[in-house]
Amino acid sequence: MNSTCLRAVVAAVILLSANSAALAHGFAGQRFFPATILTDDPFVADEMSIPQATVNPPGPDGSRETDIQIDLTKRITPDTDVTISNQWQRLKPAGLPAVTGFGPLETGAQYQLFVNGPHEALGLVGLNVTWAHTGRVQALGAPDFTTLSPTFDFGKGLGDLPRSLPYLRPFAITGNLGFDFPTKVE
Repeated sequence: MNSTCLRAVVAAVILLSANSAALAHGFAGQRFFPATILTDDPFVADEMSIPQATVNPPGPDGSRETDIQIDLTKRITPDTDVTISNQWQRLKPAGLPAVTGFGPLETGAQYQLFVNGPHEALGLVGLNVTWAHTGRVQALGAPDFTTLSPTFDFGKGLGDLPRSLPYLRPFAITGNLGFDFPTKVE
């Protein structure tokens, strides 16, 4: 086991070993903001995504790709959390031997800027880091540079609209804004 994998395992054990009470998260007033396929959670949380496996059908050239990913998020304070994730990949080009290995290590930290119950609004800022030289660079395309990604996640329910707009009040909007800044320019 290489040192990167060992560090990831140690970090995962530390994140999972801390015990905290189950707390409801994702609420702003009476509004619940669930994570969706397209948007991330706009709130801090204790979460673990069990291994997510993706098996892509053979491409036009007969190549195959399999990915297995795990994410761990641990709340440090009521308004702060940290995340660690990694992905194992298997690429099998047609007529060539398969290549396997881990992708780049990804970590992050988030801070809950505000939760406004009466206006059903919440905001979260974060910084995600994709670390250089932590995956199989040449074989799987892992980057040889670190990428910093500041983010802003938000949610706004429409329940505070006037009662004269009853058909809009059940709706809510969530979104994620982020930018990637590579630390090496070619």
